[in-house]
Amino acid sequence: MSKDNKTPQKTDPRAAARAVAAKQSQRNNKSKKNRRWIQLAVLAIVAAIVAMIAFVVINTRSNDIADSGPLPSSSNDFGGIVLTNDGIQKDTATVDSVDINNLRKSDTDLPLGVETAEQASANGQPVRVTIFQDYNCVHCAEFERDNADVLKKLIDDGKITLEIRNVTYLDQSSPTFYSARSANAAYSVANQLSTDDFLEYQKEIFTHQGQGGLNDGEIEDIASSHGADIKSDMKDGSWRPLVNVVTSESSTNGVAGTPTVYADGQQFNTSPDAFEDWVNQIIEKKQA
Repeated sequence: MSKDNKTPQKTDPRAAARAVAAKQSQRNNKSKKNRRWIQLAVLAIVAAIVAMIAFVVINTRSNDIADSGPLPSSSNDFGGIVLTNDGIQKDTATVDSVDINNLRKSDTDLPLGVETAEQASANGQPVRVTIFQDYNCVHCAEFERDNADVLKKLIDDGKITLEIRNVTYLDQSSPTFYSARSANAAYSVANQLSTDDFLEYQKEIFTHQGQGGLNDGEIEDIASSHGADIKSDMKDGSWRPLVNVVTSESSTNGVAGTPTVYADGQQFNTSPDAFEDWVNQIIEKKQA
Protein backbone atom coordinates (compact mmCIF):
# COMPACT_ATOMS: atom_id res chain seq x y z
CA MET A 1 0.00 0.00 0.00
CA SER A 2 1.39 3.35 -1.01
CA LYS A 3 1.61 6.45 1.13
CA ASP A 4 1.39 10.07 -0.04
CA ASN A 5 4.74 11.69 0.32
CA LYS A 6 4.73 15.38 1.37
CA THR A 7 7.77 17.41 0.57
CA PRO A 8 8.51 19.95 3.33
CA GLN A 9 8.42 23.60 2.13
CA LYS A 10 11.65 25.46 2.55
CA THR A 11 11.54 28.79 4.37
CA ASP A 12 13.19 31.70 2.60
CA PRO A 13 15.53 33.19 5.22
CA ARG A 14 15.40 36.60 3.52
CA ALA A 15 11.58 36.71 3.59
CA ALA A 16 11.54 35.72 7.23
CA ALA A 17 14.06 38.43 8.02
CA ARG A 18 11.99 40.99 6.13
CA ALA A 19 8.86 39.99 8.08
CA VAL A 20 10.69 40.29 11.38
CA ALA A 21 12.07 43.66 10.33
CA ALA A 22 8.60 44.86 9.27
CA LYS A 23 7.09 43.89 12.63
CA GLN A 24 9.91 45.58 14.47
CA SER A 25 9.42 48.70 12.35
CA GLN A 26 5.71 48.72 13.19
CA ARG A 27 6.53 48.41 16.87
CA ASN A 28 9.06 51.22 16.59
CA ASN A 29 6.59 53.48 14.75
CA LYS A 30 3.89 52.77 17.33
CA SER A 31 6.34 53.53 20.11
CA LYS A 32 7.34 56.80 18.41
CA LYS A 33 3.69 57.81 18.02
CA ASN A 34 3.02 57.02 21.66
CA ARG A 35 6.04 59.09 22.72
CA ARG A 36 4.86 61.96 20.50
CA TRP A 37 1.38 61.92 22.04
CA ILE A 38 2.89 61.85 25.52
CA GLN A 39 5.15 64.78 24.65
CA LEU A 40 2.22 66.74 23.22
CA ALA A 41 0.10 65.99 26.29
CA VAL A 42 2.91 67.15 28.60
CA LEU A 43 3.37 70.33 26.57
CA ALA A 44 -0.38 70.99 26.70
CA ILE A 45 -0.41 70.52 30.48
CA VAL A 46 2.59 72.83 30.91
CA ALA A 47 0.98 75.46 28.66
CA ALA A 48 -2.26 75.23 30.65
CA ILE A 49 -0.37 75.65 33.93
CA VAL A 50 1.54 78.66 32.59
CA ALA A 51 -1.68 80.21 31.29
CA MET A 52 -3.40 79.61 34.63
CA ILE A 53 -0.54 81.20 36.56
CA ALA A 54 -0.55 84.21 34.22
CA PHE A 55 -4.32 84.50 34.55
CA VAL A 56 -4.17 84.46 38.36
CA VAL A 57 -1.30 86.96 38.45
CA ILE A 58 -3.01 89.36 36.05
CA ASN A 59 -6.33 89.18 37.84
CA THR A 60 -4.72 89.46 41.27
CA ARG A 61 -3.04 92.64 40.11
CA SER A 62 -6.32 93.87 38.64
CA ASN A 63 -7.94 93.41 42.05
CA ASP A 64 -5.21 95.28 43.92
CA ILE A 65 -7.56 98.13 44.81
CA ALA A 66 -6.77 101.19 46.90
CA ASP A 67 -8.44 101.45 50.30
CA SER A 68 -9.95 104.84 49.49
CA GLY A 69 -11.13 106.62 46.41
CA PRO A 70 -13.38 109.36 44.99
CA LEU A 71 -17.07 109.30 44.13
CA PRO A 72 -18.25 109.77 40.53
CA SER A 73 -20.74 112.49 39.74
CA SER A 74 -23.42 109.81 39.29
CA SER A 75 -23.13 108.57 42.90
CA ASN A 76 -24.95 109.72 46.00
CA ASP A 77 -23.37 109.53 49.46
CA PHE A 78 -24.02 105.80 49.65
CA GLY A 79 -22.78 104.73 46.23
CA GLY A 80 -26.28 104.70 44.75
CA ILE A 81 -27.09 105.68 41.17
CA VAL A 82 -30.42 107.53 41.31
CA LEU A 83 -32.57 107.58 38.17
CA THR A 84 -35.49 109.96 37.74
CA ASN A 85 -37.68 111.13 34.87
CA ASP A 86 -35.49 114.25 34.72
CA GLY A 87 -32.34 112.21 34.28
CA ILE A 88 -29.72 110.61 36.49
CA GLN A 89 -29.06 112.72 39.56
CA LYS A 90 -25.55 114.21 39.49
CA ASP A 91 -23.22 115.77 42.05
CA THR A 92 -25.50 115.08 45.01
CA ALA A 93 -22.89 113.48 47.27
CA THR A 94 -21.83 115.49 50.30
CA VAL A 95 -18.60 113.50 50.75
CA ASP A 96 -15.60 113.66 48.44
CA SER A 97 -14.27 110.15 49.03
CA VAL A 98 -14.83 106.87 50.85
CA ASP A 99 -12.44 104.58 52.72
CA ILE A 100 -12.76 100.85 53.34
CA ASN A 101 -11.23 101.42 56.78
CA ASN A 102 -13.99 103.83 57.79
CA LEU A 103 -17.21 102.00 57.07
CA ARG A 104 -20.43 103.66 58.16
CA LYS A 105 -23.16 102.11 60.25
CA SER A 106 -26.86 102.75 59.74
CA ASP A 107 -28.73 104.21 62.70
CA THR A 108 -31.85 102.20 61.80
CA ASP A 109 -32.58 98.57 60.97
CA LEU A 110 -32.41 99.48 57.28
CA PRO A 111 -29.32 99.85 55.06
CA LEU A 112 -27.53 103.19 54.92
CA GLY A 113 -29.55 105.93 53.24
CA VAL A 114 -32.78 103.94 53.04
CA GLU A 115 -35.50 105.96 54.77
CA THR A 116 -37.90 104.27 57.12
CA ALA A 117 -41.52 103.92 56.01
CA GLU A 118 -42.48 106.71 58.43
CA GLN A 119 -39.82 109.07 57.09
CA ALA A 120 -40.67 108.28 53.48
CA SER A 121 -44.39 108.80 53.95
CA ALA A 122 -43.80 112.44 54.86
CA ASN A 123 -40.97 113.40 52.50
CA GLY A 124 -43.18 114.69 49.68
CA GLN A 125 -41.14 112.77 47.07
CA PRO A 126 -42.00 109.96 44.67
CA VAL A 127 -41.59 106.49 46.12
CA ARG A 128 -37.90 105.60 46.31
CA VAL A 129 -37.16 102.09 45.05
CA THR A 130 -33.67 100.94 46.09
CA ILE A 131 -32.23 97.78 44.54
CA PHE A 132 -29.08 96.09 45.81
CA GLN A 133 -27.92 93.97 42.88
CA ASP A 134 -25.01 92.14 41.28
CA TYR A 135 -24.59 92.04 37.51
CA ASN A 136 -23.39 88.44 37.80
CA CYS A 137 -26.43 87.31 39.82
CA VAL A 138 -28.94 85.04 38.08
CA HIS A 139 -31.71 86.09 40.46
CA CYS A 140 -31.00 89.76 39.76
CA ALA A 141 -31.25 88.97 36.06
CA GLU A 142 -34.60 87.31 36.68
CA PHE A 143 -35.84 90.39 38.55
CA GLU A 144 -34.58 92.60 35.74
CA ARG A 145 -36.25 90.47 33.09
CA ASP A 146 -39.61 90.61 34.89
CA ASN A 147 -39.51 94.25 35.95
CA ALA A 148 -37.24 96.36 33.74
CA ASP A 149 -40.16 97.71 31.71
CA VAL A 150 -42.27 98.18 34.84
CA LEU A 151 -39.55 100.26 36.48
CA LYS A 152 -38.95 102.32 33.36
CA LYS A 153 -42.64 103.24 33.06
CA LEU A 154 -42.92 104.13 36.74
CA ILE A 155 -39.84 106.35 36.44
CA ASP A 156 -41.12 108.00 33.24
CA ASP A 157 -44.48 108.66 34.92
CA GLY A 158 -42.74 110.27 37.90
CA LYS A 159 -44.19 107.75 40.34
CA ILE A 160 -40.82 106.47 41.56
CA THR A 161 -37.14 107.28 41.64
CA LEU A 162 -34.90 104.25 41.25
CA GLU A 163 -31.68 103.91 43.22
CA ILE A 164 -29.27 101.21 42.10
CA ARG A 165 -26.51 99.98 44.37
CA ASN A 166 -24.20 97.43 42.80
CA VAL A 167 -22.44 94.99 45.12
CA THR A 168 -19.89 92.25 44.48
CA TYR A 169 -20.87 89.32 46.68
CA LEU A 170 -20.35 86.84 43.85
CA ASP A 171 -16.74 87.89 43.35
CA GLN A 172 -15.86 85.71 46.34
CA SER A 173 -15.99 82.72 43.99
CA SER A 174 -14.96 84.47 40.75
CA PRO A 175 -11.35 84.76 39.53
CA THR A 176 -12.32 87.48 37.03
CA PHE A 177 -13.86 89.98 39.50
CA TYR A 178 -16.67 90.49 37.02
CA SER A 179 -19.11 91.85 39.58
CA ALA A 180 -16.68 94.60 40.60
CA ARG A 181 -15.62 95.42 37.05
CA SER A 182 -19.21 95.70 35.83
CA ALA A 183 -20.16 97.80 38.88
CA ASN A 184 -17.24 100.11 38.13
CA ALA A 185 -18.49 100.38 34.55
CA ALA A 186 -22.01 101.27 35.67
CA TYR A 187 -20.82 104.47 37.34
CA SER A 188 -18.98 105.51 34.19
CA VAL A 189 -22.01 104.81 32.04
CA ALA A 190 -24.28 106.68 34.45
CA ASN A 191 -21.92 109.67 34.32
CA GLN A 192 -22.65 110.03 30.61
CA LEU A 193 -26.10 108.69 29.74
CA SER A 194 -29.74 109.57 30.26
CA THR A 195 -32.01 107.53 32.49
CA ASP A 196 -33.56 105.67 29.54
CA ASP A 197 -30.20 104.92 27.91
CA PHE A 198 -28.73 103.69 31.19
CA LEU A 199 -31.69 101.36 31.72
CA GLU A 200 -31.21 99.94 28.22
CA TYR A 201 -27.50 99.44 28.90
CA GLN A 202 -28.27 97.65 32.16
CA LYS A 203 -30.87 95.47 30.49
CA GLU A 204 -28.25 94.27 27.99
CA ILE A 205 -25.57 93.72 30.63
CA PHE A 206 -27.93 91.49 32.59
CA THR A 207 -28.31 89.14 29.63
CA HIS A 208 -24.68 88.06 30.19
CA GLN A 209 -24.78 87.24 33.91
CA GLY A 210 -23.94 83.81 35.25
CA GLN A 211 -21.56 83.02 32.37
CA GLY A 212 -18.24 83.82 34.01
CA GLY A 213 -18.53 87.45 33.08
CA LEU A 214 -17.59 89.69 30.19
CA ASN A 215 -14.06 90.93 29.74
CA ASP A 216 -13.36 94.66 29.89
CA GLY A 217 -13.39 95.07 26.12
CA GLU A 218 -16.82 93.47 25.85
CA ILE A 219 -18.22 95.71 28.59
CA GLU A 220 -16.71 98.74 26.86
CA ASP A 221 -18.29 97.72 23.55
CA ILE A 222 -21.74 97.40 25.11
CA ALA A 223 -21.35 100.80 26.78
CA SER A 224 -20.21 102.30 23.48
CA SER A 225 -23.24 100.88 21.67
CA HIS A 226 -25.40 102.86 24.10
CA GLY A 227 -23.35 106.05 23.76
CA ALA A 228 -20.80 105.93 26.60
CA ASP A 229 -17.00 105.84 26.36
CA ILE A 230 -15.74 104.10 29.52
CA LYS A 231 -12.33 102.79 28.41
CA SER A 232 -10.30 105.10 30.64
CA ASP A 233 -12.32 104.33 33.77
CA MET A 234 -12.17 100.60 33.05
CA LYS A 235 -8.41 100.70 32.57
CA ASP A 236 -7.86 102.74 35.75
CA GLY A 237 -10.55 101.02 37.83
CA SER A 238 -11.59 104.54 38.76
CA TRP A 239 -14.54 103.64 40.98
CA ARG A 240 -13.38 100.26 42.34
CA PRO A 241 -12.61 101.66 45.83
CA LEU A 242 -16.20 102.96 46.01
CA VAL A 243 -17.53 99.59 44.80
CA ASN A 244 -15.64 97.83 47.61
CA VAL A 245 -17.01 100.25 50.21
CA VAL A 246 -20.59 99.91 48.93
CA THR A 247 -20.29 96.12 49.11
CA SER A 248 -18.84 96.10 52.63
CA GLU A 249 -21.27 98.68 53.97
CA SER A 250 -24.22 96.85 52.44
CA SER A 251 -23.12 93.56 53.97
CA THR A 252 -22.51 95.01 57.43
CA ASN A 253 -25.84 96.86 57.35
CA GLY A 254 -28.11 93.92 56.72
CA VAL A 255 -28.05 93.27 52.97
CA ALA A 256 -27.48 89.52 52.95
CA GLY A 257 -27.93 88.76 49.25
CA THR A 258 -29.07 89.99 45.88
CA PRO A 259 -31.43 91.22 44.72
CA THR A 260 -32.55 93.03 47.87
CA VAL A 261 -35.28 95.55 47.09
CA TYR A 262 -36.86 98.31 49.15
CA ALA A 263 -39.63 100.80 48.37
CA ASP A 264 -39.97 103.65 50.85
CA GLY A 265 -38.46 101.57 53.61
CA GLN A 266 -40.50 98.44 52.97
CA GLN A 267 -38.66 95.33 51.83
CA PHE A 268 -39.91 93.24 48.91
CA ASN A 269 -39.92 89.55 49.85
CA THR A 270 -41.88 87.66 47.19
CA SER A 271 -41.27 86.42 43.65
CA PRO A 272 -40.10 88.89 40.97
CA ASP A 273 -43.39 88.70 39.03
CA ALA A 274 -45.24 90.05 42.09
CA PHE A 275 -43.20 93.26 42.28
CA GLU A 276 -45.45 95.40 40.07
CA ASP A 277 -48.55 94.88 42.22
CA TRP A 278 -46.54 95.32 45.40
CA VAL A 279 -44.92 98.63 44.44
CA ASN A 280 -48.15 100.02 42.99
CA GLN A 281 -49.86 99.47 46.34
CA ILE A 282 -47.14 101.53 48.03
CA ILE A 283 -47.45 104.25 45.37
CA GLU A 284 -51.24 104.42 45.68
CA LYS A 285 -51.06 104.62 49.46
CA LYS A 286 -48.55 107.48 49.30
CA GLN A 287 -50.61 109.38 46.74
CA ALA A 288 -53.86 108.96 48.68
